[in-house]
Amino acid sequence: MLPSSEFQVNMLDCQPVHEQATQSQTTVLVVTSGTVKFDGNKQHYFNQNFLLTAQSTPNSTVWKIASDCFRFQDWASS
Repeated sequence: MLPSSEFQVNMLDCQPVHEQATQSQTTVLVVTSGTVKFDGNKQHYFNQNFLLTAQSTPNSTVWKIASDCFRFQDWASS
């Protein structure tokens, strides 16, 4: 089981990706950063970038994660 966590999103940005780069699939780049604290541990800074791609059927559109990169942004100790 994963530990409980608290996320605080401090920055969120979304940009469309040009269709020439995605074989005409509607795609959005999402960039976010903030802090996360896992149960019993100290707070960490994080960055996350992911691509959402729309997959359409005649009845609906479903957004799927095509790529995801999550990284902790901890500073080196002096």
